[in-house]
Amino acid sequence: MATCSAGPRCKIVCSGGCGCVYVYEEDTCTCECFDSNVGGKNLSLSLGSKIDVSVKGLPLAQLAARFDRLLAREVLVPASRTRQKVSLQLKRVSFATALKTFGLQTRTSKKTRRKRAR
Repeated sequence: MATCSAGPRCKIVCSGGCGCVYVYEEDTCTCECFDSNVGGKNLSLSLGSKIDVSVKGLPLAQLAARFDRLLAREVLVPASRTRQKVSLQLKRVSFATALKTFGLQTRTSKKTRRKRAR
């Protein structure tokens, strides 16, 4: 078990890794659990892959970063929505449907574009 804390009242206990950030100027706290695979292998899933998604109060940019590590394409986030908190539960939907539901788009990854250019 991992325990993370920051600031006067931020604390979280997780089975994998965790992180907390407390912003003094705003008196706000952000804590998050990370599974043991964070920073590990990228899965390179396709847009047709079926997934379950459960998100509660996560900034859209963080969700997109997680999707980006799982998907064989780059996930794009509208700059004006990066801090938007999203909460939603989807079951057995395609990756494409999940991205569309969150208003995210994709493009061919840089690695794939480099291979094609050669």
